[in-house]
Parts: sequence; structure tokens; C-alpha cells
Amino acid sequence: MRRALSVLGGLALLLLASWAYFSSTPAAPVKDFLTAHQILESLSIAVSVLVFAVGWHACRLNPQRNVLILACGFLGVALLDFSHMLSYAGMPDYFTPNSVSKGIWFWLPARYVAVLTLLLAVVLPWTVPDTTEMGLALRLRPVAFMLLLVGAIHAAVLYYPWILPETFVPATGLTGFKVGAEYGLIVLHVLVFGLLLRQMRQPTTFNAPPLLAAVGTMGLGEFFFTLYVDAADHFNLLGHIYKLLGYLFLYRSIIQGTIEAPYRALARSEKSLKAVLDAVPDLMFEMTRSGRYLRVHTRVPGLTERVPEQIAGRTIDEVLPPDAAGVVRTALTQAEATGHTQGQQFALEMTDGRHWFELSVARIQDPGFADPRFVVLSRDVTQRMQDLDALRKLRHAVEQTPHSIIITNLRGQIEYVNPSFTTVTGYGSDEVMGRNPRMLGAGKTSAEVVAQMWERLLSGLAWKGELLNRHKTGREVWEYVSISPMRDEQGAITHYISVQEDISERKSNEERIRHLANFDALTGLPNRAMFSARFSQALGLSQRSEGSLALLYLDLDRFKNVNDSLGYAVGDGVLIDVAHRLKALLRDEDTVSRYGGDEFLVVLPLTTAQGAVHFAERLHGELSKACQVESHALLVTFSVGIAMYPGDGSDMEALTHHAEVAMYKAKEMGRDHYCFFSADMQAQSSRLLRIENGLRTAIAQGEMSLHFQPQWRVHDRRMVGVEALLRWTHPELGVVGPAEFIPVAESSGQIIDIGLWVLDTALACLRRWRDAGHTDLTVAVNLSLAQFRHPDLVEVVQKALQRAGVPAEVLELELTESIAMHEPEKAIACVRALADLGVQLSLDDFGTGYSSFSYLQRLRVHRLKIDQSFVRNLDTARGMSIVRAIVEMSRSLGLATIAEGVETPHQLEALAGLSCDMVQGYHLSRPLPVPALEALLEQRALASDIAA
Repeated sequence: MRRALSVLGGLALLLLASWAYFSSTPAAPVKDFLTAHQILESLSIAVSVLVFAVGWHACRLNPQRNVLILACGFLGVALLDFSHMLSYAGMPDYFTPNSVSKGIWFWLPARYVAVLTLLLAVVLPWTVPDTTEMGLALRLRPVAFMLLLVGAIHAAVLYYPWILPETFVPATGLTGFKVGAEYGLIVLHVLVFGLLLRQMRQPTTFNAPPLLAAVGTMGLGEFFFTLYVDAADHFNLLGHIYKLLGYLFLYRSIIQGTIEAPYRALARSEKSLKAVLDAVPDLMFEMTRSGRYLRVHTRVPGLTERVPEQIAGRTIDEVLPPDAAGVVRTALTQAEATGHTQGQQFALEMTDGRHWFELSVARIQDPGFADPRFVVLSRDVTQRMQDLDALRKLRHAVEQTPHSIIITNLRGQIEYVNPSFTTVTGYGSDEVMGRNPRMLGAGKTSAEVVAQMWERLLSGLAWKGELLNRHKTGREVWEYVSISPMRDEQGAITHYISVQEDISERKSNEERIRHLANFDALTGLPNRAMFSARFSQALGLSQRSEGSLALLYLDLDRFKNVNDSLGYAVGDGVLIDVAHRLKALLRDEDTVSRYGGDEFLVVLPLTTAQGAVHFAERLHGELSKACQVESHALLVTFSVGIAMYPGDGSDMEALTHHAEVAMYKAKEMGRDHYCFFSADMQAQSSRLLRIENGLRTAIAQGEMSLHFQPQWRVHDRRMVGVEALLRWTHPELGVVGPAEFIPVAESSGQIIDIGLWVLDTALACLRRWRDAGHTDLTVAVNLSLAQFRHPDLVEVVQKALQRAGVPAEVLELELTESIAMHEPEKAIACVRALADLGVQLSLDDFGTGYSSFSYLQRLRVHRLKIDQSFVRNLDTARGMSIVRAIVEMSRSLGLATIAEGVETPHQLEALAGLSCDMVQGYHLSRPLPVPALEALLEQRALASDIAA
């Protein structure tokens, strides 16, 4: 490396000196330049041919891909340099008239082929010689490719020169193209040079320094070819000299890498073999079939009590006891028959005690020996035998322990389990080998425990704790587990050992005790202490969510009569049955407790008064069924008091007291009733219940109707669509606003049927209007979140369109932003399915809810609906900026915009100035019943006829 860099440094200094000198003197042609040029080119061609010849034959003997690449590449370079030499100005015409430009056009491809060949050879991994022979057909492929490339270049230069850029102008010298091409060559040489330097940071499988010198020299030479003005000046001559030097360095690299390298490798192999023989830590002999020692190869003192000179030439019967000699003779016989043998052992009594030796015998395959010869390796395995004995004892201890033992590697793969493991888990060793102990888990261990366990183990510390595992049959097993790292002699962790004790019975006893302390012994429901803790959790959940909470105080009506007339056993049976029914009605977050005697408390977090009424109604329906206790069929009723957080209290004591007061009011009302603590809430819940009941028959009784609010195109004030709005007139409650009855319909599940009626009715009206000639009209229908989550929504919409007989594109479904809050991927898929159906989709009240641009760009909606809260503030700069941002964002996403709640001319003009597409609102038209809308449509049609 230093020599290569020293040469390159000298050549670089020579380049700088030559540049400084010849640049300061007038350019003059070199005397006899043509002769010098031909000599240098001939030498370069000869070196290129040598590179090809050496590399070609070397790959035939020791296949190396990179050497073959260099060889074939420089075959092409030699051919192109040859044509360059014959095409040079002053030489006889080479097929076509010679010129400086013609010579350059053979020169430049030769240089690029050379540097790209070097780049390819450096970039591809330079593997060690392949042991398989590289066939002629395989070696001819790159040669054929190179010959085709050279042929193509010759055809272009000789017969189509006009397609090539000008490279040299006699009056001015090199053109910009020629100089740029030379600088491109310099850049490629620098790239190859850098890659070589990077590879030389590590040991390489090729002779890199000469190759580095070759690349550097050729790169320096290319600099001269950017400077000459006259084709025969000193810069041109120096460039050819540098090129020749670079070729010589490359040839040196090929010679060392292909011819000298095998000899150096052979010498290193002999040294390595000698070092191996000298370093063998065992007794190594060479002996005859009859058992005579010929050589002793060991160089390690102390392996034998006799020096090698005392053993050579003697027989095994003279050196070893009869038993040991017999073992050696048997090993020799087996090796003679099979070629090798190993594993025979014998013992020798030595001065420091009894030693065990193990033999490995191999026959020397050399027909030059009249008597077969063998290499015998005798290893002292005394320590191993002692370790095996200790290991045998340890194995018996491990296999007979009542605890499960698992040994895993560092990747957590099981490598050993003892018999107790099978007893405890039910898995045989063959079923768990190579698997992770996680397979035993019941899936109930917290992530914190697992993280703490691995934190200690990875720190080299032991971990102890309790884990809930699962038997093969599915039965859960509690185990006390102790996991410790196993270290080798150097202290490195190699395995983990886990000792596990089955503590299921103990945990069962603890759980039984804990259950008795927290749960009612009769019903199994939480007792007061447990209920208090769960109430605190429920209250905290409601407070964090800023929601309400319902506490229900339940008391069985006339339960004392059951105990007095049928006995306490039947009474207990009734309580148990009631407890089971109550638990079946609860959500996961709800809690029911037996508060005492025949009283129960139920806490419903995140529950409104309407939800509490629903629960009380469901409770009444469930308990109206008879309780079958022994031979008695009993009907039980409850009086229920309801207190709401935060209106009726902020803690358990206050809410319990108020709920109990309400329960007594329910009893005063005649029992089997529920009563709220607040009279106002009672009235409100009664109204909501009447609304819910009324909705069940509203459609059948003809109480529902649709009004339609026109939607206007801004730029021409033309009505192009309508939005369907649901109206309900109750026979007793009067007009009930959508803001009041829609949430009730959603919570009770009736919104699905109501929504289908709205869709069918709106499409039927649209069909009638289209038949009347209003074919450019669209209708928008709102979808609630419950409708959107319906699994058959797409099919429902498709069938509704078929029933009405209208195309899908005239229907617009308005979605709310909240559709992407839960299961966003399903929501996106549903929106795409609706869009594929052809339905137009708009996002209602945009910007007021759950706005996520990541979901917005994936939802295939066609229009954003600007909420009236933004339109209302258009007279302020901030409001104007918000609406402008929504319009511009919609336009950038390819979406249309429609503003709702337009109530003033100023708002309409402001939206027109912002290029909003459509508007709707009281300024243009209020929502209209069907007759009024149809009259408006006729006016629109008449106006269009007049205009036409």
C-alpha cells in the first residue's frame, strides 16, 4: 500500500510539474511524435493482450469471475487501442480517411471500457478461486459480448461518423464534449480508486496495491488529455506514457493474483499444516499394521512419560500393557477395513493416577507403502470421563427432582426438559424441543412482569416470580418460577435454566380466602368492600370522560313473605337466581353487589338517565320470568331507586343515600317501579321513554315526513340538488325536533329501519322528479354512525337504488367525520365500496369533529361540507381564513365544497369570492315539504325555458 501510494505521489508531482512547465511555454508539436505514439500504443496493446491472455488461462485453471472480467475488458481495450493507433493522423487511411477526431473516437471508448471494467471488477465481490472448473462456453460469453461491443463502436466510427459529436477542431483544439468526456473518465477513476481504498481497510482476497496504482496512474494520465491543443504536443505524449504505466501496474496485479498467488498459498498451507501438527494437544503417532511406532508427532511436553526417541521403532506390546495393546490392535484392524475408526478407549496407570485415552485411527492412502501405515491420535480423556461421571450424578438428581426444569438457549428455544416437566405440563420432550417456553403461558401474564423478568436476565441476574401457565389439556397451572443465567468457564452467559414448582393448590386456597373476603358467600356477588373499590374505579372513569354515572338501589318486594312462608332455603335460592340474572344484564364495566339481605346495588359508569331507564326496563323484563326454586315457581319484583352522578351526588355515600330514598318512593308508587331521585330527571326520562315508544310506530302511523332543502351552485345560482331532512309530528307531543329524537333512535337501534325508510322515500321522490324532466337533480341523505356500521350497508344502498330505478350517481350520502374513529380500516373499506358503487359521498360538518388528514386522503369522498358554524363567522378575518383554508385544501385534494347555513347575502358573496362550489341555507331557501319543492322545481324549469 505504501509503495503504491508513493508511486502515485511521484506521478502526481510529475504531472503538476509538467503542467506548470508546458503550460507556461508556447505549445509546440513533439518531434517524431507519430513514431513515439505508435511505440507507446504498441506497448500498451501488448500489455492489454498479456492481461487478457494471463487472465484467460488463469480462469481456466483457477476460475475467478473478477479476473475474467478484467481479461475480457482489456481484450476490448486492446482492439480499440489498435484501431486508435491505425486511425491516428499521419498513418495510412484505416478503411476511411484518418483524422484526429477519428482517432479520438476509438480512444474514448477504449478508456471508458477500461475504467468501467475496473469498476465492475471492484464492485463485485472478489471471491476466492472457485474449485469447480469454468467451462469454455461460460468463459466465451463475456468475450462475445466484448467483441460485439467493439464491433458496434467500429461500425459507428468508420461508417456513421456524422452521428458522433465533434471532439477536435484543428484551429482551436479540443471541444467541450471531448474535455467533458475526459473529466468523466477522471471521475470514474476517482470512484474506483475510492472503492479500492475502502476495500483495503479489510483484508482482501486479491493483490490490491498494484491494482490501486494502476487505477490511480490511469486516472492521472486522463488529466493530460484535457489539456492538449495540438494532437502532437507534450501533454498528449505524457498521457500515453501514464496510460502505459497504468497498464503495466494492472498486469503486475493480474500476474500476482493468478500465477504467483497459488505458490504463495502453497507455502502458507505448508506452514499452516506444520503449525497445526505442532499445536495438536494430543499424542499423535504414525505406525504400521503390525503395531510398530514409526514417528511421534507430538511437540507438547508431558503428554507421555517417555520421550519420542524411546517410542519410535518399538511395538505396542513393548510400550503398552496387554489390555491397552489389544485395544490399539483392534483399532488398527478396523481402520484397515474401513479407512478410519474412532472411539476405542483404554486406561493406563501412570505416576499421577489412572488416565483414560481415546483413539482415532486413519489409514494413510499411499500405495507406495508395502505395509499399510496408520495415523493414530491418542487423546487423554481423563477429565472428560470424570466430568461424565459427575454429569451422570447430576442428571439423576435433575431427573428425579419433583420440580420442572427447563434449559433454553439465548434465543429462548428449549433444549432440555426433565421428566417432572412432562408430569406437570402434559407435554413430552419431543413436543417442546426448539420451541419457546411462551407456549406454556396462559396468556394472562402482564407485559410489565415479562419486561421486568427480561431486564434482570439480560443484566445477568436471576429472576423469581409466579407465572400462570397452561397444561396441555387447557387446565391452568400456577407455578413459582426461578430463572437463572448459565455461564461458561469464561463467565459468558450461554443458556437459561428455569426451575418451576407447581403452586396451583396454594394459589387456589389463597384465591378462596380472598374471594370470601371480597365476595358474598351466598350469591358470589361483590360485597360492600369490593363494591366500594369498584365504585371508585367507575366514578374515576366517568370523571375522566366527563360523563354521567347511574347508581341503582334494588330491593325485592315482599321478600320477607318468601322466607316466612317457604323457609330460608327457598329464599336463598331466590337470591342466587336473582344474582345470576342481574349479572347477565351487566356490561363488563358495570358492577352489581349484594348490599345486604334482599338489597342490591348496581353501578353503571358512563350511563345517562335514559340508559338507566333502559337497564331498569330490561331488569323488569328479565325478572318478570318465574324463579324455579326446588318445586316452587316464584314471581319476584323489584323496587328500584336511581341516583345520577353528578346531579344527585359526587360520592358513593351521597348517591347510595339518594338512590335509597328514590327506592322508597318507588315502593310508595305501588312497588315494581323505578323512580329517579330528581323529579325533573324523572320527567325528562319519561319523555324520552315516550319518544322511544312513539318511534316504534311513527312510520306505520304516517307521522314521519321528509322536507328537502335546495342546494345551489354558486357561480350561476342554479339549484342542482336537495338534502332530505326528516321531520316527525307526534300526536301528543307535537313536533319533535331531530336533535331530540335522532339520538333516541340511535341508542335504541331504531335508526336502521328509519334510515332505510328515509333512503327509500327520498329516492322515490327523486325518481318522480326525474320522470318530470328534472334529470340534473341529486338528492343528499344523511347516514348515522349506526347505519354506517351496519355490515350490509352497501347491499342496502344498492337494493334501494334498484327499487327506485335511479342511477347511483344521483344519490349523495353524507357521512360524519366520526366514522374513522373506530376501526378506521373497515370504515375506509366501506367508503371505497360505496364509491365503487357510484354513489357520491360527502363529509358532513367538516372541521367540527374528528378531523384526520391521514384518513381524509384515504377516504374516497367527493365533497366536503363546510359547517354553518364557520359560515356564520365569515364576517371576521379569522372565520374567512378558516373557510378559505378548507376550500383550498379541498381543491388540492380534488374535492368539491358545499357550505351550509348560508343566511345572508354577505355570506353568499364571500363564499363566491372564495370559489366555494355549492351552498344551502335560509337565504336561498328554507327546507320545503314535497309540494312546495315541486313548485320551486317547476319555476326553475319555466325559467330555463324562457332563457332558452
